[in-house]
Amino acid sequence: MTPTVPFATWTLPKSRRPQPARAVRPGRVPVGLQRQDPLKAVFVEKVKDCQFSFLANAYSNLDQFLWAFDSDKSEVGAKIGTLAQGRVKPEIVDTAPCKEVIVKGKDVDLTILPWFLHHDRDGHGFIEDLEYISADPDTGVPDWGIYRSMFRTKNEINIDMTCETHRCRLNTFAWRAKGKDMPVSIVIGGPIIDKLASLSGGAGNPDDWEVLGSFYGAPAKMVKSETNDLLVPTNSEIVLECRIITTEGWVHDEGPYGEDSGMYGGGLKHNCRVIIDCITYKKGGIYQHASIGGSDATHTDMGISLAGCAGAMMHGLKGAGLDVLEVRADSPMGETADAKIRAHSGDAQRALYVMLTCSGQTVPKIAMVFDEDVDIWNDAQIRQAQAFRFDAARDAVILSAQPGTAIDPMTGRDEPSFICSKLGMDCTIPWGDGWVRDKFTFALCTTGLGEPDPKARQMTEDEIAADMEAFIREQPRAWKDIARYLAQPYPLVYRAFGRLRPRLGRVDSSPWYPYTFSSHEFDAVPEPAPQDNFDPRHPKA
Repeated sequence: MTPTVPFATWTLPKSRRPQPARAVRPGRVPVGLQRQDPLKAVFVEKVKDCQFSFLANAYSNLDQFLWAFDSDKSEVGAKIGTLAQGRVKPEIVDTAPCKEVIVKGKDVDLTILPWFLHHDRDGHGFIEDLEYISADPDTGVPDWGIYRSMFRTKNEINIDMTCETHRCRLNTFAWRAKGKDMPVSIVIGGPIIDKLASLSGGAGNPDDWEVLGSFYGAPAKMVKSETNDLLVPTNSEIVLECRIITTEGWVHDEGPYGEDSGMYGGGLKHNCRVIIDCITYKKGGIYQHASIGGSDATHTDMGISLAGCAGAMMHGLKGAGLDVLEVRADSPMGETADAKIRAHSGDAQRALYVMLTCSGQTVPKIAMVFDEDVDIWNDAQIRQAQAFRFDAARDAVILSAQPGTAIDPMTGRDEPSFICSKLGMDCTIPWGDGWVRDKFTFALCTTGLGEPDPKARQMTEDEIAADMEAFIREQPRAWKDIARYLAQPYPLVYRAFGRLRPRLGRVDSSPWYPYTFSSHEFDAVPEPAPQDNFDPRHPKA
């Protein structure tokens, strides 16, 4: 599916299509619909006193990201990490459907949009799903990123912009240093691919439209704004053209907000004021409202940041030369993350340092690394590895004075910088001569014994015993190999083995401890393999 088509024409698979809802009144989010099935989007066609329909919860969970990338969960982090490093120059066109209606100056009225109360203690209605587009005043390099804004007046909003490392905030400081307010264009809503691209881009100061093209696999089609020189994607539904009044500084009250952590975070904030000069939109456009926090913080549109976090970790781990297989980041804010690696001595702790520091989203706060035999999407296996492969005194990595998120109540501050400690847990099997790795193997019946041969001849107990003896004399055999007589009545098989048992001993060879014919029950321990200084990561000459 080509992601450059207008968003309204996208067709979701039936299992993921939005739930239809009857007409609603702006004011409070229809949380009942989202509670019914938090993994589905909610589409409200008619909003009272409003010309726009709205779509919510449209990128709230992993299944939706996988659909957007035509991928499975083991691949999506690697795909995002790779696409974030690509660059494809954009294509600029003269007009687009988002220009069908243009409202400027004194006619600008934000109340044409449906505003909602997300949480009881929110300071006002706000929009979570805003892609702020800005540019460096010296280089002109464009940036776009997701920020939220609270209603002030019919042509004013605030911007919640407290993270010191986000490029929009850095751009505002650069414009303020020149004594100028910063022009911005804001896209409301858009395809999942666009959201993921805006959270990616890698290190440095990339042109975000070239990054978007990499995600598309084709040039992103862009159109110029009406009142400033900034470009916006042609598939935008609604665009606000604005000025962030940087010359005033961070002097205006905003908040509080309910957060995607499921709690209230930053309290009453000091932020900039934003004046809207122009609104453009498609006729019949969709207002894409992002759900955030609330009764099911695990499944909200803020989940889009988790995919970006996974991509950043995958890229960072590969860049560090680690053999990373999968990453998982699906906690409400990406505060916890898991990685599966093929580990050699020291690799797991190196991986933890990378995971805790590589993402521009300042998450995760807790990272865990597992061996390749652990399914990191299986919580029971994760808990098992935590319990029996992790030792708190030896395997914990603690990083202090790390950048945290403004909405984490443990940072204990309402203004930047937000500092916290981070924890890494090495949940891999320990390395060294003192450890028997086979003892850590999961006790599973993964293959079973197979199916009986329907053409097999019925054997007597004597025949089974004779055949079994010949089989074991060829070489020592584990019970799983001996119990191969699936077409024979199991009482005969067990009795035949019982006749041999007094003459059998066990080879003290982990992990199978096979049976062998021996004069005593504990047979000789095999000679250990000779020691050498060969590093298994280096190919032999």
